[in-house]
Amino acid sequence: MLVRRRGSAQLRNHAARGPADVYLARPGQEYSRPARWRGCYEGRRNLGSTGDDRYAYSADSARRYGSLGIEGTTYEIGFDAVRELLGDITRKTFLDFGCGAGRSTAFLRALGADYVYGVDHDRNMLEAARSREVGGATFLFADDAIPLPGESVDGAVSMSVFVEIRTLSQMARICAQVARVLRPGSPFIVESSNPMAFGHSFRSYRYPQAAESLRSGSRTPCIVTTSEGQVVIQDTFWTEDDYANSLARAGLSVIGVDYPRPRDPSAWSTDEAFVSPCLVIHAVKAVRKRELTGS
Repeated sequence: MLVRRRGSAQLRNHAARGPADVYLARPGQEYSRPARWRGCYEGRRNLGSTGDDRYAYSADSARRYGSLGIEGTTYEIGFDAVRELLGDITRKTFLDFGCGAGRSTAFLRALGADYVYGVDHDRNMLEAARSREVGGATFLFADDAIPLPGESVDGAVSMSVFVEIRTLSQMARICAQVARVLRPGSPFIVESSNPMAFGHSFRSYRYPQAAESLRSGSRTPCIVTTSEGQVVIQDTFWTEDDYANSLARAGLSVIGVDYPRPRDPSAWSTDEAFVSPCLVIHAVKAVRKRELTGS
């Protein structure tokens, strides 16, 4: 049974289409779609899909993302919701899937996790993460498999990562890998973009293309604002059902879906005041029957 569900994510579910194009805007420069043909961007595929259709970051874009914090940003709303779900994680080992530049890994350590394994397939992001020198953490390259033994972690999170997954088959493989390394009864919390956030402008990023014009697997620009200028990437539109079904196929039970809002909506002049920028899914790996009975 799903709990704490707010908002609607039941949108059209169709096949993916469209190429991935990515642009970096210089400080003070605004992104506009026609600009792509005028050459006012710094190199196609600085961010976007690799040859095997996985997300990739240049060294410069990884550095820019590394400058993004949590407090006072749009991302704080999702992080607060994840903090509430996790509760006390002291003396526990966690997996940070898609750790990026290490922001979420440092977050887990600050919550009291005894040790955190941050994994990512992007070497530039891992380099940025390692430069943070987060104590009690190891950053690992993950290609097709998470390089950890089975049932070796007490919990896992994935922050703003599933929106970068390109296909449902890839999402299912990732969920299966996370399920493999989780101990029975452990949580996997996925924070990603609210399907209804598309078409809205938030404090830290905006989606120019409205949800009504998108289908499952559609790629669409996300314009992220950093202190060093805008970064324009291509996110992937997925519905709540897309996420939940992928988790369920991996043997993970979805016990809650939340669309968190700011603690004080009146403090926000951007669209966070009336629409959640993210969804947070709480899934758990089932406990074996013999463990429940103690036999």
